[in-house]
Amino acid sequence: MKIIEPSIILVRPQLPENIGFSARAMQNFGFKKLILVSPREEWPNEKAYDVSANANKIIEDAKIFTTLSKALKSFNYVIATSSRKRFLQKPHINNFKSFFSKISFNKKIAIVFGPENSGLTNKDLLLCDFLFSIPVSKKNKSLNLSHSVAVITHRIFELFNNKEISILKNNISTKAEFENFMKYLENELDESGFLYPLEKKESMINNIQSMFLRAQLSKTEINTLRGMIKKLVNKKRR
Repeated sequence: MKIIEPSIILVRPQLPENIGFSARAMQNFGFKKLILVSPREEWPNEKAYDVSANANKIIEDAKIFTTLSKALKSFNYVIATSSRKRFLQKPHINNFKSFFSKISFNKKIAIVFGPENSGLTNKDLLLCDFLFSIPVSKKNKSLNLSHSVAVITHRIFELFNNKEISILKNNISTKAEFENFMKYLENELDESGFLYPLEKKESMINNIQSMFLRAQLSKTEINTLRGMIKKLVNKKRR
């Protein structure tokens, strides 16, 4: 089985030093793919290079995006790291055994980390398949950004070395394919009057999106759903 290295995504990172330390941790455990979403400080930044300890190549090759949605388009599976559940209808995992049973490393995987001061927002989390909290002592649940990157990359490094790697049974769609389907579905639901009242529209769409994400739809399944909806809509409009 071909193993695809997961990508590390830092969303709105505030301190360039934390980016540099994260790159250093990635290199320690054999990771190379770094993505930055709207870093606060001007990029590239010398402070990141100064603390990266020979991980300059990772920083130089880092891809930059303006939004998380754009950054995720090519990925099949997305894990959000968060210490808070935020009352979303999302699977929430806090141990590595369950973490590894949920994903397959023969697909494109993104592991998403939020900004240092506030973490990922609800809008960020809605784009992800499940939430993962690193198990820590109750005395202090706050982990530095680069420490979080180091813990997760180290555990995956151990998994790769032990060759205990899972394989997904279905050909899970990319986030771009899923997003296009959701836009189509939302438009048709709008046209039908289903998304009523207006003040509940956002929460209704969020719940529908979360439901379909849990299903881990393949490209074929998405096309089937789109075809079914199109057939029903066309019949009604005749």
